[in-house]
Amino acid sequence: MMRSAGNRRLARCSAAIAALLALGPMTGASGPLGSPAVGEATDRTLPRPPANGEMGFVVSSLAQTVVPGLDACPNGTVPRLRDAWLETLPPEEHARLKLKENIQEFERGWQSYAFGANGTNICSQPDIFDHPLIRTVQSPYAFGLNLDEDAAPNSTCTHENFSSPTGEKGIDNQVYRAMGCTLEWRGVDGSGGDITRGSKQFHSSGEWTQVLLLRGVDSLQNDNDVEVVYANTSDRPNVDTNGNFLSGVSFTINNTAPRYRNVLRGRIVNGVLTTRPQDIVLTETWGQGGARDIRGARSKWEMRQGRLQLAFQPDGTLRGLVGGYRPIFDVYQAMALGGAGTALVAGIDCAAYHATLKKLADGIRDPKTGQCSGVSSAEQMSAVPAFVNDVPTGQRTAAR
Repeated sequence: MMRSAGNRRLARCSAAIAALLALGPMTGASGPLGSPAVGEATDRTLPRPPANGEMGFVVSSLAQTVVPGLDACPNGTVPRLRDAWLETLPPEEHARLKLKENIQEFERGWQSYAFGANGTNICSQPDIFDHPLIRTVQSPYAFGLNLDEDAAPNSTCTHENFSSPTGEKGIDNQVYRAMGCTLEWRGVDGSGGDITRGSKQFHSSGEWTQVLLLRGVDSLQNDNDVEVVYANTSDRPNVDTNGNFLSGVSFTINNTAPRYRNVLRGRIVNGVLTTRPQDIVLTETWGQGGARDIRGARSKWEMRQGRLQLAFQPDGTLRGLVGGYRPIFDVYQAMALGGAGTALVAGIDCAAYHATLKKLADGIRDPKTGQCSGVSSAEQMSAVPAFVNDVPTGQRTAAR
């Protein structure tokens, strides 16, 4: 049975996410509070759940949370590799290399910055390079969850908390602090960057489509005990001409490795479903081949002590956050998979990203060394109603 303190926390979470819903999308607004105003009335009339208490959803969006605006990065976004290399040089050398007659020396110089001895490179072996830290978020605002409120003693490392744009204190999102000024996360205009806009394609292509299956739902307003199956499926969503996921499509949970099936427990308070902290593991597949079958490079998406906080919407959809602690490497693993090409073509300094994340790590603490190897994180999730077929009872595992 949950403690009364846990009940109070859930009530605060419910109020916070209700205010969050009034903000509209988390990207593209003009400032940290966005538009419409937080106090604007919204229709929260919720339908009755199905008689059998089961509800299925397909995740239509899982994107990095970015508080829009330019104040988060007052010195601008993180420079690409060539400009980062120039910043390591004295001003007079910087000016000399920019002269037209020195262009070849300039190109050789910044490209060599991506390599070390024996052909090593900053994206395949980021931890062996000593590159300066990147620019980090300076704003006190971030979307996320208060992850360490229920954490075990001595399980986290000292860090500075954010406040949410809606006023909730104690927000843990060190991934956003570290990566929120990179061009992958934030555009030069302060809105969402490339990774925010591009992640949806991986869900819609079937490369790493995710589903949710809720059981034991008696009310969408308040329910003390709900089972949540959060899993991978190899089925491909149907979309309309604008790329929006269609409701009512059937999916089957895939329990064959390397795909995963996680079983979480949670409760609903004031229309918000919040699960208890538990490790969550899903598979990701980056880069689909020309054929329908999925043949890209696979990696894991992990949220240690992860939890879902999702609000039921009057139109039947879900919207909210998934948060937890991510292993440092997982945050930039898609970039690392590109090796030297990530550095030379995309201009990403994986070594600098690694060093910054390591410095800001606040979770997955080693009890012997006292060092943390994970960073608090939060991602915005949206899901539309679907028919979700579970794995047969005899074949189920908590996570595979």
